[in-house]
Amino acid sequence: MSKKAKGSAKTMPMRALDEKGIHYEVRQQPSKQYTAEGVAEDLGVPVAQVVKAMLVQRSANFGNGSNPFVLIVIPGNRRLSLKKVGAALDDKKVQLASQRDVERVTGFQLGAVSVLGFRRDDVPGYVDESVLELEQVIISAGRPDTGLALAPADMIRAIAGCQTGDFCED
Repeated sequence: MSKKAKGSAKTMPMRALDEKGIHYEVRQQPSKQYTAEGVAEDLGVPVAQVVKAMLVQRSANFGNGSNPFVLIVIPGNRRLSLKKVGAALDDKKVQLASQRDVERVTGFQLGAVSVLGFRRDDVPGYVDESVLELEQVIISAGRPDTGLALAPADMIRAIAGCQTGDFCED
């Protein structure tokens, strides 16, 4: 019985895409990378194509027992605007989730958070509309040495209840 090649095991994001019948291409990186810039350099793609999955936490008075965490996806070459996210969520006190919360909610380590396949399935997703202008996106496979290439529309289809909007700094 032969051993599987390193990194060949299916990750949760791969399984989630498979379950939805969404085509993707596994992009193995030569080294572990925890930034969009590092991934882009390793894979030889524009930084914008390596999307960032960021977990945002709503304020404590968000209330009504629903999940206080929200996924925001932006191009790798842009910066998140918490002001715009707060306006979209009608919560001026949103903030980036702590490292502990990111790992607890998503099941991924900081810098390798995927846009899907979370430990919790009640995290709503929001994608910056500029992502739709890209020919292809690279999302994390949930590991710092593997990306998944797919069409932006397919990524949005894969994120349950996904909404688009303007979430980046000008």
